[in-house]
Amino acid sequence: MQSGHTARGPLCESLQDRVASLVGMQHAVAVDSGSSALMLALFSLIQRGPVKRVGIPAYACRALLHAVRACGATPVFMDCAGDLRLDKAAAQAIAATLDTVILVHPFGMIEPLVAEAWPCPVIEDIAQAAGGAFDGKPLGCFGDISIASFYATKPWGGAYGGMLLSNDARIAEDVRAMRYADSAGISLPYAGNHQLSDVHAALAMGRLDTAGAELASRRAMAEKYDAWIADSPAHPLNCGGTANYFRYVIRVADADRSIGLLRDAGVGAAHPVNVPLSRLMGLPCKGAETARQECVSLPLLAAMSDEEERIMYRALTTCL
Repeated sequence: MQSGHTARGPLCESLQDRVASLVGMQHAVAVDSGSSALMLALFSLIQRGPVKRVGIPAYACRALLHAVRACGATPVFMDCAGDLRLDKAAAQAIAATLDTVILVHPFGMIEPLVAEAWPCPVIEDIAQAAGGAFDGKPLGCFGDISIASFYATKPWGGAYGGMLLSNDARIAEDVRAMRYADSAGISLPYAGNHQLSDVHAALAMGRLDTAGAELASRRAMAEKYDAWIADSPAHPLNCGGTANYFRYVIRVADADRSIGLLRDAGVGAAHPVNVPLSRLMGLPCKGAETARQECVSLPLLAAMSDEEERIMYRALTTCL
């Protein structure tokens, strides 16, 4: 604000360079949200061939479904396994029928299928998993395109914003054109006003400065949760040592009942996904439905007061 420059400018360019370096991609294009980045990614692929069938996780956030439908494509749901990551055999069985696949690292956990060979372009969504790594490589470097989010609740969030990353210069150039409608060519399949402001870029840069310390704090808090629920029937879904611990998800016998008890005890527990995407489209997937019945997401915050920790301890050792 002191600089007097609030629209897209030098800070936006600096954020692009910084995130591209963090995830190991050559090109980065900042936009107004992660959802916009995903939609623009699909539109960029449409210019290189038909994108009619897009594989998406059945147990994921609703933004994926909206982006696919906005492009006129058909979502093809991939069910989750018991650890909420994709059922590998089922996903690979339909891979040959897809024009594009969107792979999400769910709730901060790592989706290992990003390292597998796919017969179609892969969009890797790191909105919830930014800062994590797999096989010694940063998440975000595995897909043909990667999507990041800077929404306030995300690991790299400031307030609003998103980014598309790719090693394909043509895709990056397409998205740069589509994010600014007044200069976009009419041959493009879509164009809108999706630029990221320097104000929001500054907020995201500030959050990146503290991301490492926040990750260490969340990881330490997760270890406490592990100990507190060790004698309960609840089963934690282990993030793994190189994940970013965005959320702490457990399996219980009855998620609705446990969420109600935890909320009564002062803890903002919730379903990781309110409604599976497959159910929204009338195509329920067994794994996603079971996850809806059994999985609970617990707050895992980088900065918790002693009193908040005491509330969590009492709730986890009594309600579960």
